[in-house]
Amino acid sequence: MYLMIRYHPRFVWLSLPRESGAVDRGMEIRRFVFGTMVLALSIVGATSSSVFGSSGVFRTDHGQPLNNLSLTPGATFKVSAATICRSGYSRSVRDVPESEKKQVYREYGIIHRTSGEYEVDHLISLELGGNNAIGNLWPELNDHPHGYLNSKDILENRLHALVCSGQLGLKVAQSAIAKDWVSAYHRYLGVWPAPIDASVPTALVPTTTPVTTTEVTTPHVGIQVLSAPISVEPGETATLRVHSSMSNDHCSLNVTLPSGTTSQSQGLGATIADASGSVVWSWLIGTRTGAGVAHLSVSCEAGGLNLPLTIS
Repeated sequence: MYLMIRYHPRFVWLSLPRESGAVDRGMEIRRFVFGTMVLALSIVGATSSSVFGSSGVFRTDHGQPLNNLSLTPGATFKVSAATICRSGYSRSVRDVPESEKKQVYREYGIIHRTSGEYEVDHLISLELGGNNAIGNLWPELNDHPHGYLNSKDILENRLHALVCSGQLGLKVAQSAIAKDWVSAYHRYLGVWPAPIDASVPTALVPTTTPVTTTEVTTPHVGIQVLSAPISVEPGETATLRVHSSMSNDHCSLNVTLPSGTTSQSQGLGATIADASGSVVWSWLIGTRTGAGVAHLSVSCEAGGLNLPLTIS
């Protein structure tokens, strides 16, 4: 079945979407009707590059967009905590074709968007057992458009660390992020990450003079960077040292490579601070890692921070 809507100067075609996972036929029809109505209204009334805030498709919390529960209730694989905590698991199950991404944008009524404005996101992240079904995908508005991890990504890493350390049940984490990830962020991290400019201390910005490591003591929401790698080459070992205001704090380090993929190197991920609050990660930069800027995301109970890392 097709519905044709004239939108000058071209036609927009919608077809009844094919669902996967546990989404039944009734939900499939509701998604189709709802998405069609939103698209029609958006075509008539959109006045900017994005229809967020004008179509009413998104819920909001603290001014942040949330998934529409009718369109994206969340869906998971039948996996255990032991499985999702295995190194490389998320990469092994990721499978979202471009056609599915386009369908997500259509259903949320987003007909115009700028590069980097949105990303099709797994509502329940793969690292928390989420699957690739359309019912688990939504257009996430990028709140860190300059390449750093989004706030929701930081929450995902935090929940993953809590699950894998046995402090939080997998089902509890899945439910929290699916129902209201903003409330979950405030519950498990306390505050929003600092703005991009504030999250990168001046001493950590690469200059024309190669610097391998710098020593800084700039506090960041209960976290201090003691030493951080600035520039490394493939095949070298990078080491990050931070201090938490909480002794025996549970922390996690996630590294997004210049290619956009998440590093699976040993030494990353969840760890526990010592009695003085000191945390150290050391990991190998793969010999095939491409040049560019990688991004380090630290998530602890006392707070979180983002740092750049130049791979030359």
